Formats: sequence, structure tokens, C-alpha cells
Amino acid sequence: MPLRALVVVLALFACRKAADAPIIYSSPDAGSPPPAPIDAGPATPPDAGPVDAGPDAHRIGGLGFGPFPSGPLVIYGSSQGLLEAPISASVDESENLWVVSHSALYLLQAGAKVFRRYTAQDGLHFGPGYTEGPDITLVEGGAKGECFVGYYARDTNSSMFKDAHLWSDPWAHMGKMDQVLLQPDGKLKVNRYDLRNSNDGHYYETRTIMSMVYDHFQHPGNLYVGSNHGITRIISAKYYPPPHLDTDPFNTWDERQWYADHVHPVACIGGPCTPDKIITFGDWFGLTLGPDGRLWMGGLTSGGALKFKEELSDWVQSWEPINPFVPSFEWPPVFLPPREGDPVNIRGAAATPDGMVWFASGEVEDWRGPTYGLAGWDGKHFNYFDPTALGAIEYNILELQALPDGRLVLGFPNSGLLVWEPGDVKGRRITQRDGLPGERIGRMSQDRMHDPPLLLVPTDGGLAIFRGLP
Repeated sequence: MPLRALVVVLALFACRKAADAPIIYSSPDAGSPPPAPIDAGPATPPDAGPVDAGPDAHRIGGLGFGPFPSGPLVIYGSSQGLLEAPISASVDESENLWVVSHSALYLLQAGAKVFRRYTAQDGLHFGPGYTEGPDITLVEGGAKGECFVGYYARDTNSSMFKDAHLWSDPWAHMGKMDQVLLQPDGKLKVNRYDLRNSNDGHYYETRTIMSMVYDHFQHPGNLYVGSNHGITRIISAKYYPPPHLDTDPFNTWDERQWYADHVHPVACIGGPCTPDKIITFGDWFGLTLGPDGRLWMGGLTSGGALKFKEELSDWVQSWEPINPFVPSFEWPPVFLPPREGDPVNIRGAAATPDGMVWFASGEVEDWRGPTYGLAGWDGKHFNYFDPTALGAIEYNILELQALPDGRLVLGFPNSGLLVWEPGDVKGRRITQRDGLPGERIGRMSQDRMHDPPLLLVPTDGGLAIFRGLP
């Protein structure tokens, strides 16, 4: 069914709810994909070369329709074992659905009807001694049976005490993240990533995990992590526990084999960056991979993009001539604040198939300052859009995703979603009247391994999974 047709179908959806099944909003003809015509002939003619090897998670749409219910909108909530409001959800290459609340990790395996709940008692590293409230920040699906859980801990600075960000900082080892590996018996193997600066083991600047992107398609196995300080690249398949921390605690050679921490574009306070200016950056909530392989990022005061380099040691050197930012938005820092270095509060980044890159500005904490709506970058210029003029009832955008057809999905703190096709005068709001379980939007993500792709939307009333948006 074409995506556009769903605008008509949504009004006809029937709601079916049972204790052991998700709520499914579906049209009468939305079932499984139709079989091939009986006269379609052999799938591969004798002279067509090798037969398709089957499902491939490293190809867009390569896992086919997948194990998820066939309706265009599926809702998961307490009837399926989600005991708290979900804040983030993602799918791994085994088609496991991972969901987190602020206090637990949930798993729905392919074919299962109820989530399994995991906490610190199952080996996750959150709670006293590891994190501060709200503890868990988000989850990202990885390879088969793998996910990554991000955590929260306060950032520190030199005005608090002179050892801020050093190994002697009381919060040096707080926050960070876990690699979670599902075992055959349903238990978890958990590897804690106590990230520190890979170029100098004295510094522990990465604390709170704010965004994650796992690359399934272009360079499979690479995970990009946005934090309070910078962006870290991780190759989790190469992980091994650093064996020499006790005998040589500042040596980062072992860590450099599987991660590079970190990179970040910057702005400068009060004017263009010169040796006498103070640089400012951080809080990288916006993170996305573009079609050309560039990693786009947006944070508190600036944004930019970085090309892929195979070697971690090359990728992390974000300066000429090794791997400079292309571009680095020093001024304007995407949006137009009153002066250079002021916050622009980028909360989301998304790349559309036409080559445009989009940035959303929003905030949860008032101290972050003003927000600036939506910006589109065509490679040379920015264009700016007021989300309320596009049909939203809030200006404050917290989430942003680009659909394969080029439309944008904006998520808001209190009013659901806005689906907008660039060039249209208005977008279309998606709220509880359209089946959304809540209107306080969490960290949205997409699963493009399946066809049609899945848009995962956590809300305060449950998790919504769209196979298509009107």
C-alpha cells in the first residue's frame, strides 16, 4: 500500500487488544504481503547467476517484511510487559526489539509476545556507583543479539574543582555505556565501556550518552556515540577488556584498537575562533549518517560533518590534512544566535535523499536558552522554518527523522508528531486521535533493515511502531 494512501486508511483502522498481543491498527487488506503470481516463473532464471543468499541485515530492506505485526501502526504497552514509559527503542540484526525506560532494559525477541525486563541485577551498570538520575538515556540495536545502553552522569568543569575531567575527577568513571550481548539462555553478557580520551588516558571527558547511530549498511559494525563532550566511534566486535589498567593506567593502546574518543566541531565565544578566543561545544543530541557516508552532528553550540576513515587513528584526527570536518559550522553555527558561541540547542539531525541535511533546535532544560526551529542545509546555504507555521502547535522540536521518501518527522515534548514534506505549505499532525499512545515523544529511531522500514516512536503512553505514515 503506498504511504500516501495511509491518510485515507487511518480513519478506518480497527483496534484489537489482548493481554498477549500488541494493539494493532490495520486496514482490512493490510495483512502479510501477497504471494507472487502463480505464473511468475522461477525466482532466478538459469542464466541469472548465483541465487540470493537470503536475508541480509547489511542491505537496506534486506530482512524483508520481518517478524513484526503487519499493521501500519503497532502499539506496545503494559499488556506486553512494558512496566514503565519507554524513552527509546531499536532493533538489532537478529530482529530483536530492544526498549529502555529510565529504569530498565526490555527485550522482545522475534516471535515473542511479551517483553523480558532486565535491570542492574542482570549485569547492567546503572544506579549507585555508576550513574545518576535519570540513569538510562537511550538504546541502540547493533549486530545479532547486541544492543548498546547509554547512561547519565553529570558533567564537571574547572569552576567546580581543578581536577574536572581528569582521572581524579570524582565523576570520571560515572555514566558512559554498556554493550549488551544476548546469550542463548536469555541472560545477558554486559561489557561496560568506561570511555576516556583515547589520545590521553589522563582525561575522562565523556560522561552522558546523548545519541547513538549504528551503521548496518555503509560500514557495518561501526557505532557512533554522541555525548556531553564529543562524538566517539566504536567497533564493538573488536572489544576486549583493557588488560593493563592496573599496571599502566594511562596507556590507551588497548582501547585504541576498538574505539576512538573523540571529535567535535566548535564555535568560539564572542567572535571567530582565534588563539585568544574560548571555544565552546558539547551536548551532541543530533547525529545521523548521510547517503554519502558522512556523519552529521549537532550540539549545544555548533554542528558539522565528518567523512569516514577506515582506521580509527585517522578518523579521530579531525583536522587538516587527515580528516577535517566538511563542513564545520562555526558561523553560522547552523542557526543564528545573537552572538557567536551562544547556544543553538540542536536536538536532531537528518539527511534526506535529495542531499539536504536538516537540523532541529529544542531543549528540555530551561538553562539551555532559546530554541530556533528547523534549518535545512543544501550544501551552500541554510533555510529556516518555523514549525508552528508548518502546522505544529509547539516551537520546541526534540526529535527529527527523515523518511525514505524525503518527508520529515518532527517530535515534540507535549503534542505528538508533525509529518512534513519539504516544499509543502503545511505538514500533518499525528496525535492520539490517530492512534498514537501518547503525545510526549521520546527518542525516535528508524529500522531500515526491514521493508517497509519501521519508525519507532516512544511516548509517555507506550511504544508506537509505524510501517508507514500518512
